[in-house]
Amino acid sequence: MTRVFGKLFDDGRDGVLVIKPSQAFFGTSKNEKSYKVSQGSIDFELQPTPVGIQYLVAFKEPGDFTKTEFTLRWRIPPIESLDITPKPAAQPDSQPSSSVSGDQVQLKRLATELSLALKQITELKQELNQAQQSLSQVSSKFDSYKHSSEKSLTSRDAVISQLQNTNKPEIKTVIKEVPVAPKPLSARILFLEQEVLRLEELNTLYYEDVIELHQLKLDRAQSLPSTGVISTPEDSPRQRLINKLFNR
Repeated sequence: MTRVFGKLFDDGRDGVLVIKPSQAFFGTSKNEKSYKVSQGSIDFELQPTPVGIQYLVAFKEPGDFTKTEFTLRWRIPPIESLDITPKPAAQPDSQPSSSVSGDQVQLKRLATELSLALKQITELKQELNQAQQSLSQVSSKFDSYKHSSEKSLTSRDAVISQLQNTNKPEIKTVIKEVPVAPKPLSARILFLEQEVLRLEELNTLYYEDVIELHQLKLDRAQSLPSTGVISTPEDSPRQRLINKLFNR
C-alpha cells in the first residue's frame, strides 16, 4: 500500500474525495470509495496502480449526493508514501527516482485542474440556484393567475345562475279535454268510411258504363238508314227521347 497525503486544496476546504479504479485489479474492487478531506488535506492509503490502470478522482462537498463527476486521473507508483503537497519551484525533488518526480508533477497539475473544475462547478451551482429561484417565482405567478381565473369563473357562473333564476319565464299549464270515441264506435266509423269510398268507386264505374252505352247507341243509330220519325201510340217523354236519339 502507498500512503497518499498532503495539502490538496490551498483554500482549506472540507469534503470528500471519491476514488475508484478505471478497472478492477488485484487487491481492489470496481466500487467507489470515499476519503475525508479536512482543511484541504488528505491522508489515506491506496494500492499502487499497474500499467494502463489509473484511479478516477472526484471531490464532493459535505452533503452533496448528486451523481459523481470524475475530473482527475491518478497513477500511484509502488512506493511507501506520496506527498501531493505543491512545492516551490526552487525546492529540490526529494523523491528517489525520476519516475516518482514525474508522477508528483502530474499529480500537482491534476490538483490544479481539479481546483479549476471545482470552481466551475461552484459557479454552475450558483447559476442553477438562480434558475431555480426564477422557476419558483414563475410558478408562484402562475398559481396566482390560476387562482384569480378560477375565482372569476366562479363569480361569472354565480351571476349567470342568478340572472336565470330572476328572468325565469312563467309556465302555464292548460288542460284540454278531448272526447275520445269508444273502440267499437271507432271501428264502426272506419267501416262506414271504407264503404262510402267503395260506393263512390262503384258509382264512378256505373256512370262510365252508362256513358259508354249511350256512345254505342249513338254509333249504331248513325250507321242505320234514316226512316223518318217513328210514330207510336204513346207520346211519352221516354219515347220522345228514343226517337230523338234514332233520328240524329
